[in-house]
Amino acid sequence: MNFLNKLERKYGRFSIPNLMLYIIMGNIIVYIAQFLLGLPIIEWIYFDPAYIMQGQIWRIISWIFIPISSSPIWFIFAILLYYSIGRELEYQWGTFKFNVYYLLGIIFNIIAFFISGGNMIITATYMNLSLFLAYAVLFPDVQFSLYGIIPIKVKYLAALNIAFLLVNLIRGTTSTRILIIVSLLNFLLFFGSTLMRGRRTSTQKQFKKQKRELKQGAPIKVAFHKCAVCGKTELTDPEAEFRYCSSCNGNYEYCMEHLHNHEHKQ
Repeated sequence: MNFLNKLERKYGRFSIPNLMLYIIMGNIIVYIAQFLLGLPIIEWIYFDPAYIMQGQIWRIISWIFIPISSSPIWFIFAILLYYSIGRELEYQWGTFKFNVYYLLGIIFNIIAFFISGGNMIITATYMNLSLFLAYAVLFPDVQFSLYGIIPIKVKYLAALNIAFLLVNLIRGTTSTRILIIVSLLNFLLFFGSTLMRGRRTSTQKQFKKQKRELKQGAPIKVAFHKCAVCGKTELTDPEAEFRYCSSCNGNYEYCMEHLHNHEHKQ
């Protein structure tokens, strides 16, 4: 992460705020054109090196807008879910780090395409899954309502997704196995050391602490961000933004007022 912090200071101005919103909008446009209007738009945007060499350079990126499902119910569910996850990850990491995470997903999917010999049409399916796994690591105890009825924690849904990946690794084709392994490298780069050490992130620790307090007393709202200097949270100041300091030794978070005006912790 220190390397990313250095990159952010140098190239952060080029990052795209609300990136997930634009990706979801692209998915909606493609879905309407392909499945409601009958236009063969997917044929114009899927990744194909031959067409790219002929000048259709948009195909380098446009394949991420291919909907992961033709079913209207599953499509609506997917775009709402991944927009919410992407927005929360961007809020947690900051715009630049989220952009890097998604960009690495794009690059690794393209690499997987070439390793497999180009015997596939790549979509954002496994890239979206890497977003979900990242969210599950940061917020494992957040509850979703499965089918709007059954409450289930994110960490259990993540376990189901991992089981799905393992089944595909065992039963899938060589191309599928390559795509799964390579396209999830961005997740491993961001969380590999944390998973290896079995260390909880500061967000997880704070969430668990506040959950214990909730059980012991009156209901309270859970704050995910807290400034290490002034104690401000998103509950006390909904307009505040928070970032981690790359110069502090540990996961210390600060509001924008104190991000560049505090004594670094060593």
